[in-house]
Amino acid sequence: MKNQESGNFEVGGGKATYVLIICSLLYAVNCMDRYVMTVVLQPMKIDLGLTDLQVGAINSAFFAGIFIFCMPIAHFVDVWSRKKMISLMAFAWSFFTLATGFCSGFISMLFARLGVGVGESGFSAGGTALISASYPPEKRAQKLGIFNMFITIGIIVGVIFGGYLSAHHGGWRTPFYVFGIPGIILAILALFMQDYSLKKMDGSNVVHESFFKNMKFLLKIPTMRWLCVGIGMFAFQQISIITWFPALLMRAYGIKEDKAGLINGIVAIIGLLGPILGGILADKWQKRKSGGRMRLAAVSIAISVIFMYLVMLAAFDLANKNLMIFCAIMLPLQSIFSGMAFPACLATTQDIVPDKLKGLSTGTFYLAFTAFGLFSPVVVGGLSDNFGGGYMGIVYALYIIGSFGFGATWAWWISTSHIESDMKNAKAVLSD
Repeated sequence: MKNQESGNFEVGGGKATYVLIICSLLYAVNCMDRYVMTVVLQPMKIDLGLTDLQVGAINSAFFAGIFIFCMPIAHFVDVWSRKKMISLMAFAWSFFTLATGFCSGFISMLFARLGVGVGESGFSAGGTALISASYPPEKRAQKLGIFNMFITIGIIVGVIFGGYLSAHHGGWRTPFYVFGIPGIILAILALFMQDYSLKKMDGSNVVHESFFKNMKFLLKIPTMRWLCVGIGMFAFQQISIITWFPALLMRAYGIKEDKAGLINGIVAIIGLLGPILGGILADKWQKRKSGGRMRLAAVSIAISVIFMYLVMLAAFDLANKNLMIFCAIMLPLQSIFSGMAFPACLATTQDIVPDKLKGLSTGTFYLAFTAFGLFSPVVVGGLSDNFGGGYMGIVYALYIIGSFGFGATWAWWISTSHIESDMKNAKAVLSD
């Protein structure tokens, strides 16, 4: 098989760079619209008179939208058009981000965040597939590391600028009004990206199998199964931290959303090193040893969980300045190591499948991410209420949830023993 679009599809070069730029900027906007909710969670909760459980449910509604639609949309990414699907998705999530600012209660907020989740559900699959096809395999993790770096950039803008807008320019609704605009502009620019169609070696079109037949094929791949188990456990732990940590800071130290957003933004800026280092080191480890990428992912997540546990020690003695300094050092380290895993995982999803299933492979990966992440905000909210609420309620809940990170390490380490044979099988399909 070969990738082709009227003979004009370029591997490397200016067209590939344009794909990387537009997809990366869209990923930043995607994450701005996603994570701004974390920094306005506390003032929104007070304004709308919600419980921690209801707030958790609103965040879970977002992941429900991704969970329900990520696989069908990933299938369309493969069989129709990556750039057109990316454009449609960007417009949809931007529209519902704007709508979030107009919500007046629990039910309307549920539906708005559900809509944002639906819009964002297949973007990672489309972006990963198009970027991976635009660059040679030996540079795949590196370019996906850049792509994933913009997750952190989006989080930085979302929490810092979103917190500032909320605190100083009209309240928690303002960031949603502002953040909805860039995605609409980029949705138009996405239509000018290059795209590919798949051809057999004889020049005939590749026949795409049904969605269910393709899924059956993917789930027979051992590496794919262990990748999904690991990312699910990682999501359960990491989404809990991202969702609830700003609220923990506001409750523990009595600060407003702008300061909480600034703290999280500074941490995220330092955390930009994670995807970059992860992409470079993953490619180097892979050259030295088969399964090296996933070894890096497994080790980095285990280290990040340890740092997370150390960070939250400060909650047990808020007046201890030395302990606070120690925990403040641990916080950016946790951000760096947690960000190192994604480039390795995403590159692996592309290595172990034939070209015609690259979008669906990434979609399956994110389905597992969302299936577990869907429940984590509401689980933490429920645990927090059960532990009496306040900042210690969140702390106890996050300590429990943290153990899932070690589960990701276990699953990803097991995957390393299957990668070499699965890559050979993928190449065999390509030669048919």
